[in-house]
Amino acid sequence: MLVRKMKVSPIAGEVMGGLLLSPLFLNLLEEGVTLITFSEFAIIVIMFHSGLHTDFSSFREYKWTSIAVGTFGVIVSFGSIFVLSWLVFSLSIETSLFLGAILSNSAIEVSSAMLSRTRFDKLRTIVVGASFIDDIIAVFILGVVLSFVSRTPGVLIPFVGELEGATATIVSLLFTSLKVSAFLLITFYVLSKVTQKILDRFSRKGFKVLLSIGFLFALGLGIISRWMGLHEVIGVYLAGLILSRWGVLPDPMLIRGVNWMKFKETFTLMMDSLFSPIFFGVVGILLGSSLYREGGSSFFYILIGVLAFTFFAFMGKIVGCGIGARIKKIAPSGALLIGTAMGGRGALEFILIKYGLVEGLLSPDEFSIVIIVTLLTILLTPFLFRFVENWKKDDPGLKDL
Repeated sequence: MLVRKMKVSPIAGEVMGGLLLSPLFLNLLEEGVTLITFSEFAIIVIMFHSGLHTDFSSFREYKWTSIAVGTFGVIVSFGSIFVLSWLVFSLSIETSLFLGAILSNSAIEVSSAMLSRTRFDKLRTIVVGASFIDDIIAVFILGVVLSFVSRTPGVLIPFVGELEGATATIVSLLFTSLKVSAFLLITFYVLSKVTQKILDRFSRKGFKVLLSIGFLFALGLGIISRWMGLHEVIGVYLAGLILSRWGVLPDPMLIRGVNWMKFKETFTLMMDSLFSPIFFGVVGILLGSSLYREGGSSFFYILIGVLAFTFFAFMGKIVGCGIGARIKKIAPSGALLIGTAMGGRGALEFILIKYGLVEGLLSPDEFSIVIIVTLLTILLTPFLFRFVENWKKDDPGLKDL
């Protein structure tokens, strides 16, 4: 509630609340089996909710600008974080790819509060549309990286034999890229058309039936995603995306529209009141436990890591999104403002950071670094945006935004 009053995403407050309750401070809670299990289920609800709230109408309005901004933002962020991790911090290629993937995504839930008060309507629409493109590309990259680090491409051995070194890495990445591309295309373009009539039929039976069927659909697609060797959050997010696409279709009888609004409102209520506080609170507890166990010996390494990764996280978006905006003839001041607005990370990052710790991709120190970096992007993005907005308020380049 406190950070929401500051026009900052409540995610930051929930993580800090967990940190306060952790062994590092009040020592009231630890990451017990009940909390961990419930937080795992909360991941499903959070990712489904993210897909449900995708704004397709905003994307259509400035489609090509959004594509340019979102694409270059992800590419530059991914590349810069990967290089920093691999060459500067000497982390493994798997960990470097993983860090590049999780820190290349912008979170619209972080930007939404600050954008609601800006006077630049076009900028708000571009950022929302770019966040949609950002999510799609980030889901693709995450699918490839998570599949690669889990070594599922071993199914190629009967066809190409045992591969070693750089050749094995390249072949694995190419194979997983093709697999993820096929899954995304088939799911989003084919399955979404098949499910439209099914969802219409269940929608006519009432809101409660639609709610049950919609969530079962998300769980089913998550299971299929897992079966394909991808992380279940990808399938669940796509399920929300498919329902979001269905919900905005024209409906002369207005039945779909009414049930769709109830559907979203119900999941938002579940998210805000229960699942989000518990999941992000558990992340805060894990962070506190990690810092408590590691003690002061790792303090300098964590401090340097936080400073370096925070700088590259912001600069990746400012430079990348700025390049995309400049390609679409937006003035330098407008490009800077768009890049700053895209700087926040959010729910997806915390979900995957926790996964990285559990699977051994991140050490406790690296886990602490990335959690703190993600928190800083959530907290600092609104203030940086307001600073740039006030600094450039008289710039003639902003008149078209």
